[in-house]
Order: sequence, then C-alpha cells, then structure tokens
Amino acid sequence: MKRMYWTHPDVFEAEVEVAEVEPGKVVIDPILFHPDEGGQPADLGVIGDATVLDVQVVDGRIIHILDKPLPAGRHVARLDGDRRLHTSTHHTAQHILSGLARKRFGLQTVSVHIGLEGCTVDFHKKVGWDVVEELERQALDAVMADLPVETSFGPQGEQARNRTGSVDPDDIRIVKVGDLDVSACCGAHVCSTGTIGTIRIFDIENRKAGTRLSFLAGRKALEQSQLETRTLRELRILAACATVDLPANLQKTIERSKELAKEVSRLWSSRLPELAESAQRVPVGPGVVGVYTGELPRDLVVTLAGVIAEATGGAGIVLSENQIAVSGKGLSASDLFKKVQARVGGKGGGSPRAANGRLDKTLSSQEVIELLTGSSSVPESA
Repeated sequence: MKRMYWTHPDVFEAEVEVAEVEPGKVVIDPILFHPDEGGQPADLGVIGDATVLDVQVVDGRIIHILDKPLPAGRHVARLDGDRRLHTSTHHTAQHILSGLARKRFGLQTVSVHIGLEGCTVDFHKKVGWDVVEELERQALDAVMADLPVETSFGPQGEQARNRTGSVDPDDIRIVKVGDLDVSACCGAHVCSTGTIGTIRIFDIENRKAGTRLSFLAGRKALEQSQLETRTLRELRILAACATVDLPANLQKTIERSKELAKEVSRLWSSRLPELAESAQRVPVGPGVVGVYTGELPRDLVVTLAGVIAEATGGAGIVLSENQIAVSGKGLSASDLFKKVQARVGGKGGGSPRAANGRLDKTLSSQEVIELLTGSSSVPESA
C-alpha cells in the first residue's frame, strides 16, 4: 500500500479505501497516517465519522485504531494537522542535527526520541556547550537555506547509512536533507527545511559515554525561548542587574545564604542546653524521658534529642511540626518511637540508640507524655 506520509508529506486529507480488520480496527489505502514507529508518535485525526485514537504496525500492517466501528468502503481521512506538523518538523530538525553532528563534528547518533513536548538525540561521545552552540548555529543556517527534503527508494550504496554507521539493506526508504544528511528513515518529514522555522538546543546531559541533547523546533522552540526570556527578565528585575551579571550575582547570593545558614545554626546550637533544660520530663519504665516540642531547624532536631537524652540519662524526644527524633541513653529510642507512631501513625524508624521520622499528626509535649504514660486522649490513627 502507498504510504502518503513518505511521498506526499504535505497532504493532510485524502479519500481512502477502508478495510476492517476487526471492529474498531482498520487498514486504509493509501496510508495517510504515520504509525507509532521509529521514535516518532503516531498521527491522529479522523476517518469518515470515526476518530483515530492510535496507529500501530502489527505484523507488517499499519492498523488504525478507531473510537468506533467503521464500515468498509470509501471514506475521507483527515489528519490532525498541528500534530503532524509538530512531529514532522521535529523529525526533520533531528536529521539536520544528526547530519551536521556527523559531518562537521564526527558525532554518531545512537538514539532518537521525537516527543510531543520535547525531543532528544543521543550522540556516541561526550560534547560540551561550545560544540553544541556551533551545531545550533549551523542548524539555523540549514533552516534558513530552505534545503529540499527528498525521498527515494532502493539501494543507495555507501551513502545510505543508518544511525550507527552500518550499511542498510537494499529495500529501504532514504531521506536526503540537502547535502547535510542521507539516511534510512521510516518517518514523516516536511518538504523543505524552511518549514521548520528555527531549531533551538536547550540542554545537554551526560549519558554513560555519550551525550543527550534536548531540542525543540518551530513554534515549540519559540514558546520555550519566550518562557526562558520571561524568566530571565524577572530575574533581572529581582537582582537589579543585566542578564550577563546574573550568574555572578546568584553565586554571591548563594554564598551569603550559606554563611547566614551557618550563623543561624551556630546561634541555635548555643541555645541547645537551654532548650534541653526546658524539656518536660516524665518517668517511663526504669528511666526518665525529656520531651521538647517547637519549631527548630531540621538538622538540629536530632541533635537536641541527643542533648536531652544525655541530660536525663534515659531518652530525649523532640518534635518540630511533624518531624520527630528520639535519642536513647538508658531507654530504647526505637521502642519509644514505635509507641508514639503506633498511636498517631507516621513513617520512620531506627535503633535503640536513635530513631526518627514523620508523624501523621502534630503533637504537643503534653500529648506525647500522655501517650508514653498510657493516659492519652489522643485518638488513634485510622
């Protein structure tokens, strides 16, 4: 059957012959819809009065999955044009990036993903932003040159290579993008590179021995660029500086924040003996438990529990909002933690020396004492 998305990618509507495979699943001729194949999402749209929910390759046939049964015969098929334009634009953009990467920088493409919200291409070795930015500039040149995107079939000799560099079988479909890329491909493309509009590379990520490049094209690239520009504009206003000065200003802010955090921690640490002394004490079994509740920096909750345990000789319990830390000296921290947790619920655990976690309820010191002494009126966790 004729695949129109190969030979006439700019045709979004056509009369097709429908043959039912089973209720709600059909094959059509010619094939207008690109299936979910080769890293490119399936086309969607309508055939007759039925909505196309998915398109899959099953045992060599392209099956269209519909929202309802459709009688065999002639029907008009129509693509979701915005979706097709998105996937074909990004697929051709990927060929430009892969072709340039191989031709200019010796990078082999090992994996490709064409998504509806983002696209990636994986190269076989690590590259830095200096190479990526030059690749982006050359990709834009290719778009502005409005190079033809051509399809051919059959053996192409040494020029027909798949992504990993090995020669493809004879019976193949070849996509040629100007003089930048010639490769075997089963996907839908635009007719010329000018249709793409622009290609932007937004991120790179180390992937084992290689690099994953995240990119967008066309309207999606514009939307992402506008989002990042708005973000930079807001940051410039907050920092009262130029865009180029933002990294240095942010670094200063981070360093100052760390210094202040250390100072706050030092001040809290100086108060630990005072806070430990204010903890309410209650006999529990053979020892004494000190209980303190109040807002504390997260990293000092456990520390204060230990100070209280040293002071009582039995155990220290500290609660800051839903966070709980138990330190055991003469009493088991894990047993005390489980006793509270069993009543009000929560997550966490530990050892006889130390236990910590989060409770499902916020408790006062008095409520904790009542739980430990068995006189609690706190309702059990559901």
